[in-house]
Amino acid sequence: MVVKEVPYINPEGYLYLDQKRKLAVKKRIQNQITKFGLTAEDILFVNN
Repeated sequence: MVVKEVPYINPEGYLYLDQKRKLAVKKRIQNQITKFGLTAEDILFVNN
């Protein structure tokens, strides 16, 4: 950015802390799913 004189563009924009936490939780869960090799059949959500 400094060398090429390109302005910084924040990919997440300006988010509130709770929005940032939700994104972090989502990313962590996605990484764990990949890490453990889980499939859609392995993860069953039940709505009550």
